Amino acid sequence: MKRKHMNQQRVARLGLYAFLLCAAAFFLLPLYVMVVTSFKPMEEIRQGTLLALPAAPTLEAFSQAWSSACTGLDCRGISPGFLNSVIILVPSVVLSILLGAVNGYALAQWRFPGSDQLAAAITVGVFIPIQVVMLPMVKIFSFV
Repeated sequence: MKRKHMNQQRVARLGLYAFLLCAAAFFLLPLYVMVVTSFKPMEEIRQGTLLALPAAPTLEAFSQAWSSACTGLDCRGISPGFLNSVIILVPSVVLSILLGAVNGYALAQWRFPGSDQLAAAITVGVFIPIQVVMLPMVKIFSFV
């Protein structure tokens, strides 16, 4: 009787793994197509073989996007936008981490009346979707 139960468990586990592998393949297929297509020349893309590996892999699409792709009215590629993103991203991440660490340490060490309620309110606030906050913010800042 115990052996039958173990075989059923093994079959169920194999079925679960098969399902998870199929789901992973289904969700990763667009990523595969994107990566494979990025290494194909335009002539090969026009042939319509999306799933096939590139016959002659090339980095031409990357260099063209970096230097001469048109974004809006500007045809200087994505390099200026990338540089602007890095200039904005690095300080904002560093400041967010530093301020968050200092605030987290202070709130963890400082015990005052209502500290547990404040911690609960902060935890609940983390789960509020940003869309709920955006409309009131727009209304508040539109009068300024």
